[in-house]
This record gives sequence, structure tokens and C-alpha cells, in this order.
Amino acid sequence: MKITTTSIKASTLHTALTLLWVLLLIFPTLLWWRESVLWVALMSLWANIASHWAAREAAKAKEAAGL
Repeated sequence: MKITTTSIKASTLHTALTLLWVLLLIFPTLLWWRESVLWVALMSLWANIASHWAAREAAKAKEAAGL
């Protein structure tokens, strides 16, 4: 498998965004938005978007690998 600079940059970007979302999930939830229905709805929406995007990327990788 050939690793390119684009894949390394994408990996770094996804790692940084994951950490950002973890911070956004933990601190505001614990401090301010424990009982906010809107916050729960937004986190659920984000989870759906992220999982579908990940599935799309996995399907593209599988297709590119010829499997």
C-alpha cells in the first residue's frame, strides 16, 4: 500500500477534527448543556452524518482497491 502526503494530511485532519469534537462533546455537555434537548439533537445529527460519511469513505476505498 502506497502512503501519499495527501493521505497523511487527511489522516492528520481527521485526527484533529476528532479531538475537537471530543472536546466539544465533553466540556459543554458536562458544564452547561446536560439537560438541553437541542444539544442532544445536534449530537445525534452529527453522529448520523459522521457515520454515513465514514461508510461512504470506506465504500470508496473498497472500490478503489478493487474488492
